[in-house]
Amino acid sequence: MAKPSTLPVYDYRVVSSLLLDIAALLMSSGAHTERVNRNVRRIAHALGYNIELFFSFAGITLTLSDQKSPHLQHTAFRRVSTYAVNMSVVSAISRMSWKVSVENWPLESIAREVERIRSIPHYPRVVLLVMITLAGMAFCRLAGGEIPAMLLAGAATAIGFTARNIMLGSGYNLALSIAAASFIASAISGLGLVFHWGEAPEIAVATSVLFLIPGVPMINSIIDLMHGHIIVGQARAMQGMVIAFAIAMGLVISSALLGVH
Repeated sequence: MAKPSTLPVYDYRVVSSLLLDIAALLMSSGAHTERVNRNVRRIAHALGYNIELFFSFAGITLTLSDQKSPHLQHTAFRRVSTYAVNMSVVSAISRMSWKVSVENWPLESIAREVERIRSIPHYPRVVLLVMITLAGMAFCRLAGGEIPAMLLAGAATAIGFTARNIMLGSGYNLALSIAAASFIASAISGLGLVFHWGEAPEIAVATSVLFLIPGVPMINSIIDLMHGHIIVGQARAMQGMVIAFAIAMGLVISSALLGVH
């Protein structure tokens, strides 16, 4: 890996702030902890610094030291306030970290690229709604559901997904939003059981809440635990369990109100 003979001298506070921005952006976009660790270390080393990172679910602590003067250290903390999934951001930062390492980008170029990556938009809500609805119908069909069950599962998924987004956008708690979406989706799909639509209407109930399953937190929790990031791994696993409990609570309440056993 090519390195210039003399690296530029940067303000350590600016460097640590930028590295924490990158780490927090990766964490909040759905990257597992070891991937964040590798990417940030790669960028720091290319800039001429050694770093030590400590991860928790609430935030990231970084200790920065110059490779030429390791006794000079600077420690900073950055809170990770939200967790979502945007793999476009995660892959873009990973590609950038390799380019920084190979092409020896200056700090200003890295900062500009981070801001560009930060502005990468999510898919439009309409596209997400259509695709998640189709996915719910497809899961229902794969599980053996008939046309009435598929249509009911699709309608329940679309309305539950919209309700969850509205509640999260209004600032409601994540678990409460998940429980409400699960209740709405299962109540709508449960109408098939009440009115006996099709031969297996219970399949629509089971598949109408699949869009709420916390796949990314659970997968990341296993990866984190395997790489020794115990604190974050346990926190992500607990978050997945809370979401699963919220889904179950919505199902139980809707079933009780509909009189479905």
